[in-house]
Amino acid sequence: MKKSLRLLYLLLIFPLLSCFSLAGCSFIPVDWNINDGFDNDNYIPPDYSFNISATSNNIVIDAKNIGDYGEEAKIVALPIYEYLYDEETKGLAEETSATPIELASYECGTTKQFVFDRYFNETSDAIYYKYFVLSDSDEILAGPMFCTEIEPIFKHEVPIKPVNKKGITCEDIFDPVVTDLGCSYTEINFVIDAIIVPNERFVNGKVVKINWEENTNTNGELTISAEGRSYVVDYLDYNGERYYFRLASFEYYDKLIKEFTDRDVIMTLILLLPNVLDQYIQPYFLKYPNTEATTTFMQPNTSNKYGAGYWGALMEFLAKRYSSENSEYGYVQAYILGNEIDGSFHYNAIVGPGQAAPLLEDYMEEYEREMRISNQAIKKYHPNNQIYISLTHFWNSSYEDYVAKEIVDYLTAKTLRQGNYDFGLTVHPYGVSLTKPEFWKGDLATNGFNGSLNSTYITWSNLEVLQLYLEQPSKLCNGKVRSVYITEGGVASSSSGELKEITKMQQAAGVAYLYYKATQLSCVKAVSYYRLLDNIGDGAYFGLLNGNWQKKPAYDVWKYIDTQYSFDVSMPYLKYIEWTTMDGWTSITHSVETDVTSYKDTMKLVESKFDWDTNWNEDLIMVRYIDEPFYG
Repeated sequence: MKKSLRLLYLLLIFPLLSCFSLAGCSFIPVDWNINDGFDNDNYIPPDYSFNISATSNNIVIDAKNIGDYGEEAKIVALPIYEYLYDEETKGLAEETSATPIELASYECGTTKQFVFDRYFNETSDAIYYKYFVLSDSDEILAGPMFCTEIEPIFKHEVPIKPVNKKGITCEDIFDPVVTDLGCSYTEINFVIDAIIVPNERFVNGKVVKINWEENTNTNGELTISAEGRSYVVDYLDYNGERYYFRLASFEYYDKLIKEFTDRDVIMTLILLLPNVLDQYIQPYFLKYPNTEATTTFMQPNTSNKYGAGYWGALMEFLAKRYSSENSEYGYVQAYILGNEIDGSFHYNAIVGPGQAAPLLEDYMEEYEREMRISNQAIKKYHPNNQIYISLTHFWNSSYEDYVAKEIVDYLTAKTLRQGNYDFGLTVHPYGVSLTKPEFWKGDLATNGFNGSLNSTYITWSNLEVLQLYLEQPSKLCNGKVRSVYITEGGVASSSSGELKEITKMQQAAGVAYLYYKATQLSCVKAVSYYRLLDNIGDGAYFGLLNGNWQKKPAYDVWKYIDTQYSFDVSMPYLKYIEWTTMDGWTSITHSVETDVTSYKDTMKLVESKFDWDTNWNEDLIMVRYIDEPFYG
């Protein structure tokens, strides 16, 4: 997702600590503790067990030591968008005093397994329900708990294996340059505007059903028509309702995804819901009320049965289409839900203009419901499918209404209580100032920027903070560190002026730096450089190619950085990385003229608990051998 000019403006005027005459340091000692923010001793698991899993035919509930021994209780289920009257957090849901489905009796304090048909009423998939243990007086003894293990429909091996962590933003087009760069990853913006066919309209406060009539055209394709409208579609039956999807809207995405799949490039979809007012084109109930005047992207509304149905059906349709064994339409493994959700006003609107932002717990209840539905849908088809949440480089500071660290703190705590699943993080670790080629200097001069978990920002300079944060016990998923997919982040260069050439060299140094750092962090699954081509609309020139498609030095750095020529291509630019630290009141400059002999030396821009001496492994850098000469 392109950076907005408003964001650039905010970043350029954001107050930085002055370093008197030295850039990249502070003469004012900062009193901070690198252990701040760690929760190693804080997480206490419950003294009972309540787990939900699904086979192809059954939903299985395991209950152990819930409630006081000998008392009677009951196991109940409720659709994900409905809430019991005494649930603590309800978000913006409309059904807040719902009557659950009673499944079985349970004797408190005992260990028992319950097995039920997977499909309630033969149509509703039980993986989309939440489960409780209620006392005879309807007090919640356990739950809500969600299904966390799902037997998938597809069990084939993933058709593409990455050869490196390297990716590139492909400009939402197919370009052979992506494979010339040796990239294993790319992503596209998947805009959900004319994709889902509405099954109803909302007119004068009433729901009006659209009665679509199915036919077959001369090409053998399914068509639907009603009220003067006609579309060529595919469909999915989901929880007792039939949902239609316009095939014309998939032609572009199918072709693009298939082309990259055939070239062994792993595709990721960034799912974006724009504001479309035509109720024949976009379902009314998929948007939150009062967002009609919103001009940015919005969060899908899953707080009602219509919106939850549309979203679940769409995610199942995508997973079925892009997870099949024959890869007829290409293959997708990762789905990113929105863009930079801590910037809710711009990319994940949930309220209309002028309305107060919801409290964090309400905002995250809405977003996590979308996450949970998405996760169940894609895991239903293939176990390797994964969802990601998207965050800015603001970490323990707010970009707009919410703080990224507080979002992840809340999400990980919520999913531990309600059924953990392997959602990952996509982060955008630009320098604090997006336009500064020497990002490390601007970062180190920023108030509150450091190597603690409470750093105001996470950028290339302190990316290891994410590793430290995700290694905490309460942030793990089934004992494993969550994966980080860097889907956006680049290093700027200047477009004109006498500094133009030197900024290109600084950009090349920064590109080498960010790749080397990403390879050493086990949590980083991939780093997709933003972007291939300079775009003046970004307000900064991040491209490996300029606007005339001419290579900058950073192009060859990115192309060869993971090969046997890695240090041949990167070492000429090491001299451009220089920074200053303080020893008491004495400033120490680090450069190739003093104590910097390799890129390993540049990894320690900030003090943190991460041990670069122990964790540096060059075998993780040069992972691709190419049978061609290098003429650097």
